[in-house]
Amino acid sequence: MIHESHVHHSRTVAHVDMDCFYVSVERLLNPRLNGIPVAVGGSPDGRGVVASCSYEARKFGVRSAMPMGKALQLCPELTIVHGSYSHYSEFSQRVHATLCEFSPNVQMASQDEAYIDLTGTEKLWGPPLCAAQKIRDAVRKATNLPCSLGIAANKLVAKVASSLCKPAALLYIPHGSEAAFFRVLPVDHLPGVGKKSAATLRALGVEVLGDLAGFDAGVLRRYFGDHASKLQERARGESQSHVINNAPAKQVSSEETFDRDSVDRDFLHGVLSVLTEKVAFRMRKDECRACTVVLKYRYSDFETHTASMTLADPTDDEGILLGVARELFESRWNGNAVRLLGVGGTNLVWERHQLDVFATRDDERREKLHKAVDAMRGKHGYGIVKRGSSAIE
Repeated sequence: MIHESHVHHSRTVAHVDMDCFYVSVERLLNPRLNGIPVAVGGSPDGRGVVASCSYEARKFGVRSAMPMGKALQLCPELTIVHGSYSHYSEFSQRVHATLCEFSPNVQMASQDEAYIDLTGTEKLWGPPLCAAQKIRDAVRKATNLPCSLGIAANKLVAKVASSLCKPAALLYIPHGSEAAFFRVLPVDHLPGVGKKSAATLRALGVEVLGDLAGFDAGVLRRYFGDHASKLQERARGESQSHVINNAPAKQVSSEETFDRDSVDRDFLHGVLSVLTEKVAFRMRKDECRACTVVLKYRYSDFETHTASMTLADPTDDEGILLGVARELFESRWNGNAVRLLGVGGTNLVWERHQLDVFATRDDERREKLHKAVDAMRGKHGYGIVKRGSSAIE
């Protein structure tokens, strides 16, 4: 049993990682997916990639961010699911709400992972491993989904710990043992060290984090510049990053990469219609409105541009958003083939929209329509109602 008498003198941070989150949600929605290789993502016929895959699929070498076509080659029996993104958001919110029952200091790093600061909660939830077990059980009860937890004195070590104990397990790294825990891990286990950096380190003879922590700082600086010292600190498991309650999003956006590049104006306008509907729906759900509309577009040669327009009044109305997005697109599109479009709302005003006393009947009807459509989408998924001009989904 781990001796934990010193825990009260240090921070205690847990990293909660939902196991195969998208796949796990899909299996709740469709139990026929249980026990078989599954990947959530885009079409294998185009540029679709794997967003998440089951452990059965991983045995064949399938990984997240892999082109779906390659995944299907590795695992011909792979079942591909295109994703129920409204459901993912719902389950993510349940996870967040559950974690907030254990600490007021919760930071959602993404839909499927979060940090929770448990410092000072020992009298409520017990020592770290006991608290982690209670959190895992509570998340399972609230969502019926599995999760893994890493517990340590900082976010960095907690995140690495959770990655090493998947699936559905706990790993506690006692305060003071961070360097010893990291010492034997391969360099690419350190968050932020990608394939290129790992290859550079291995060419220098640095295979594990213990090698990196003790490597000649001057030599390391020639290859990694000012980042070298920070790299060595992290290799020792040192991090001063604190768990920070999530601030409201700075932007609500949605984008689409096409299976085939397009010069079809009607199709491109239809895509803009779908994207603005998604953005408006999310803003109304989050009770915010945008003062600025942002357009993102990428040509077939990967040349990417953005454009924006600030509105006279903040809005969450897709009709207004769509009009601005199309105006921005038409004023800047050079006629070349487009591979990606994105629409966003920024400079957000965080408050519930209220019709003013001078609202017209059209305004009132539009408000009622939004509420009805949003209610249907919230219950049955986004795709239940779309504009006639929508070209995708």
